[in-house]
Amino acid sequence: MVHIGVGIVRLPQIRESVASVSHRQHVFEVDHMPALLRTLSSANKHQIDLDNLVHAMPMTLRKHTRDLTELTAKVEALLSDVASLRDQVSHNESTLNDRTQSIDYLLGRVEFVRRELMFEMRYGAREIQPDGDAIEVKAEILSQDKLEAARRDGIRLNLGCGHVPLDGYLNVDRRALPGVDVVSEVDGLPFGKGELTEIFSAHLLEHFPEEQLRRELLPYFFGLLAVGGELKAIVPDAEAMIREYTNGTYPYEDLREVLYGGQDYDGDFHFNMFTPESMVKLLTEAGFETPTILERGRKNGRCYEFEITARKPAANVQAS
Repeated sequence: MVHIGVGIVRLPQIRESVASVSHRQHVFEVDHMPALLRTLSSANKHQIDLDNLVHAMPMTLRKHTRDLTELTAKVEALLSDVASLRDQVSHNESTLNDRTQSIDYLLGRVEFVRRELMFEMRYGAREIQPDGDAIEVKAEILSQDKLEAARRDGIRLNLGCGHVPLDGYLNVDRRALPGVDVVSEVDGLPFGKGELTEIFSAHLLEHFPEEQLRRELLPYFFGLLAVGGELKAIVPDAEAMIREYTNGTYPYEDLREVLYGGQDYDGDFHFNMFTPESMVKLLTEAGFETPTILERGRKNGRCYEFEITARKPAANVQAS
């Protein structure tokens, strides 16, 4: 009975609690449940999308990988083509440069030979005797004023100048070419002993045989020079040419032409070849002192050349 009484007493409170719970349930069902269902639905949709994305990712990745591989192959092929084209262009440029140099050289040779032939045809610097021997040219001073000025400052000769006269020198050739000051053979110059300050020649000495140089020409030059006078010569460098030929960097045709001369006309034959050491020996034997190599292995057109200088010593040094 006590419990029944307590229950009766608390019944209003229980009813109020039940009503409150019913109200909250109603609010939840009306207000919160739809939003929760929408949230769950949206989450479920995102989960489905995520699952689809996860499933599709390997396929997409494989496709992109294939595309990337194809693009890489194409790029590498293009790079290879570009490298091949560069090599071809470089080769073509090298070939063009070589052919241009060859053409320039040939044009120069043609022009040189043309001028030689025209001069011989017009002036006939050499006459041929019936027995076939050439008459020596009679020495002649063409520039007397220049010679007198040179006597005051010291006579410097440029022997065998051809078509390349030099400033500061009396230019000597066996032909009266433009710029020539003295017409003469190089072994019959119109000068006395000890009268010259310097004798210079470029690609002249190789036109004489070894024994003629040793026994006649170099001693003759030595006698013409004053004490302290200088002999300077530029000649083909056989050592450098043979070395480059052996290394495969110097064509046989160039080696043959430089060693033996172009042989396009009578004065274009070579009868000798030198190394720097062989020329030092020749000059020393002729009495010159301090032979010095100024340049060696220098490229000049198709030729490698060296330049040497030596002086005539004082009389007491010669005597010793």
